[in-house]
Amino acid sequence: MVRQASNTFIMNMQAQARAVLDRLIPDDAEIILLDYPNTTNVGDSLIWLGEMAYLKSRKLKIVYVCDTRNYDLAKIKALINRKSMVLMHGGGNFGTVWQEIQTFRLNVLRDLANTPIIQLPQTIHFDDPVKIEEMNAAISQHGAYTLLVRSASCEAFALQHFGCTTKLCPDMAFFIGAIHSWNRAAVDRLVVARTDHEASATLGNGTYCFASHLRYRVVDWLDASLLERLLHRVEMHTVWLRAKLDPNNTALLVLWNMLSELRLQRGIQLLTQGKLIITDRLHVHILSILLGKPHVIVDNNYGKLKHFFATWTCNNLFSRHLTNPLQLNQVSHELAELAYHEQSAN
Repeated sequence: MVRQASNTFIMNMQAQARAVLDRLIPDDAEIILLDYPNTTNVGDSLIWLGEMAYLKSRKLKIVYVCDTRNYDLAKIKALINRKSMVLMHGGGNFGTVWQEIQTFRLNVLRDLANTPIIQLPQTIHFDDPVKIEEMNAAISQHGAYTLLVRSASCEAFALQHFGCTTKLCPDMAFFIGAIHSWNRAAVDRLVVARTDHEASATLGNGTYCFASHLRYRVVDWLDASLLERLLHRVEMHTVWLRAKLDPNNTALLVLWNMLSELRLQRGIQLLTQGKLIITDRLHVHILSILLGKPHVIVDNNYGKLKHFFATWTCNNLFSRHLTNPLQLNQVSHELAELAYHEQSAN
């Protein structure tokens, strides 16, 4: 298997995403962007910043933006014209894993029938056949829905269950591009383990068979910095004023982008603490690629990472997917050695 170095790999991911997106979004489209991820999860902000980078590269105009709390149907309908294109934020919440966002998605489909909507790249997971039928009914009634998915398995699922245009597309976070950091690693192994209901059994038990001389740390990346919390308070305490002065949230977008950038920087500061990363978070995997960091991924609780890895990232030079938890120490050691020799050669 030929593995690709990070910069080449990232540009290839961007090119494959552009091949899909550029055909779907006209040059004169007026973008209505829904579902800003107003959470402390770094991964959501990586996707958002990638979406922003792509739209900026196309010089596309954003005329309205919202999160799930300040969605305003009347304002959106007042803006809709023949150039309107609704984009919904990508991620891993299409289905029954994160019900609040799925409910919002269903409401948007019902509210904006026949207005072109593109769901930016998502992972799909349903554990209830009734919910699958509910989603398909909403898609069918909408009539102008395009679903982008992040793995071949999700594409197969969507083609089987949903009556809409479905396209395979890499995650939007790749549009951030390669990131260079001079931070020095403090530990040999940094384990970034989910602490929510998607957590893997492998990392969730807190037992790691690393060699005794190796320093390691176990963390998650959900804790906001002081500045993030401050900016979020600014947002919460200016709701009435913004409703008067910024009805389409275009000024709020500046604040949201600042928050997302702070979360990205927090993620960079975290990952650069480790010489090698081990994780069950998909966007720790992607940010490690953007940083050129060697890393091992294990699956979350429903297979999201393995399907993404098999579709897009199995050829990345510094990525490994662990299928046997007993081999964690061995695989980590081999990858760390490879990374050391590659970096020494360069």
